Amino acid sequence: MFSPSRLTHAHSNNTVIYSPRRPPNNNDFSHNSFLCELRHFLVQSTPQDHQAPLLNLGLLRSLPSQPIGLASSESLLADLIHSSAPTILSFTQGSLLHAHHEELALSPVLLQELGQRLGQVLEEVSQVMEAVEDGRVRGRLDRLKRLSGFPFADRVGGTLQYRAFLLLKALQMARRAFNPPRAQRSARANPNAPSICGLKTLTVSLERYLISPNTADIKNCRGVCAFPMGLTRNHAVLLNSHIESGHSSERAPCCVPVAYDKMEVVDLGELGTTLKTEPDMVATACECR
Repeated sequence: MFSPSRLTHAHSNNTVIYSPRRPPNNNDFSHNSFLCELRHFLVQSTPQDHQAPLLNLGLLRSLPSQPIGLASSESLLADLIHSSAPTILSFTQGSLLHAHHEELALSPVLLQELGQRLGQVLEEVSQVMEAVEDGRVRGRLDRLKRLSGFPFADRVGGTLQYRAFLLLKALQMARRAFNPPRAQRSARANPNAPSICGLKTLTVSLERYLISPNTADIKNCRGVCAFPMGLTRNHAVLLNSHIESGHSSERAPCCVPVAYDKMEVVDLGELGTTLKTEPDMVATACECR
């Protein structure tokens, strides 16, 4: 993806040394260890469903892929760091069996923002994980922090910036899995309560070769659309009134999605990292229409 002559960062004794970029080195155990730990952490901390029918990702409308690395624009990296959209990390065979070299060159301001966001989500996930009995997950998180060099020193190399970025996106997914929305927790606590129109969980399988997590909660809208309807338009109110007046042949108001969020797929390929954005992927709001 990048020219062999591109400069790279090597972090040693808090000093950033610039040297010609080397071809992938199969003995880079540190980076391979980080990627393996990251994938195992995602598998253990997020839902996995190997029995669900596979979703054909080729049917989705996607925006053009963009490389993530030294050539990435500051605006793209800022959007990714600030984004709260669901993220899927796709690992290829080569990215795990061979040293997958990639780096970022964040500005000091953006690097500081990355550190702040990573620290915040680490604290949130760590608090929730105190109740997790599986010590392997907590151990992997500790190793991931160490391998990403977090908390950062005054100056941090491009490889550690890249690892910290991946760790941030992975932890955001883990936080979603550990902390389901309040409405979802309420439904679990009161399974017999009347279901009004609103967002509900809908898990679909995204399983491909070495993808984590292999499922995604794209949400869906379910529930009753009956008077009084709060999440609706005037047309649905009048339609419901018309049907209740005896005109049962008309289509009743339906609980449907009216707003969506994107999903980001970060593909860690053998030759580099790319971002593919899937727009309108996750339902975020419902109405009776």
